[in-house]
Amino acid sequence: MKTLILLFSLTFTISYSQKLYDFDYIMEYDAMIRYEKPVKIRKQGYKVSERNVKGYFLINSKQNEYYAVITEEDSLNYNLVFQDHKRKLISKAVVLKSNLNDADLINMNCRDIRGLADPLSINHLKKDDFDLVKLKDTLINNVSFNHYKYSYSNSKKRKRKKIGTTYLIIDKSSNFNLPLFRNLNLYEKWILNKKTPMGLIKEIYYTDYFGKLRYTEKLIDFIKTGKKIYIPKSCGLTEIIIE
Repeated sequence: MKTLILLFSLTFTISYSQKLYDFDYIMEYDAMIRYEKPVKIRKQGYKVSERNVKGYFLINSKQNEYYAVITEEDSLNYNLVFQDHKRKLISKAVVLKSNLNDADLINMNCRDIRGLADPLSINHLKKDDFDLVKLKDTLINNVSFNHYKYSYSNSKKRKRKKIGTTYLIIDKSSNFNLPLFRNLNLYEKWILNKKTPMGLIKEIYYTDYFGKLRYTEKLIDFIKTGKKIYIPKSCGLTEIIIE
């Protein structure tokens, strides 16, 4: 975890800041993507049926309306994604590791900031047809965790569009009161009833319509931090993108 401590400490020059985002933890997750059909690895000459991705999330444990995630692009660069659910903003950028390593303040570039569209509306799906349901608690290493299912309740449309199901395993005994939702609609569903669920998300997994496991994500570790992101007030939204 020593490399995590060095993350984000390069200071950028900040001017005309419009919004300051504070983070108090860096979370390390390990994800596995399983493809329905083998896909070709970019810039390489072979295909894979699954792929491992490690991500580092910047979060604010006292509120969950925004987050940032860093994944490795290549040996020289990171992918940096920042999302604000409340303001419906998203930024996706490729940044040099040498610039991002050891940074305390990150000044978002206006050209990378976009408005975030509602993917359900664009796909002609209704938010009210998605349910967040508590399942029977699950055991991991003899420890009990809350278990939730986020699924589409309209059976006819679910069958026609082959809509899968997302599962959340939540640590109810952790000091993290607010779960981190990267899915905008799941976050908005949670806002309507903040009592369900509460706590640190330890694992996420997704099954397709046929019940096959397509994605898993597990919490590996976390450390304290004091990092910040700024969005300059000179930034104007010129494009809406779908996550």
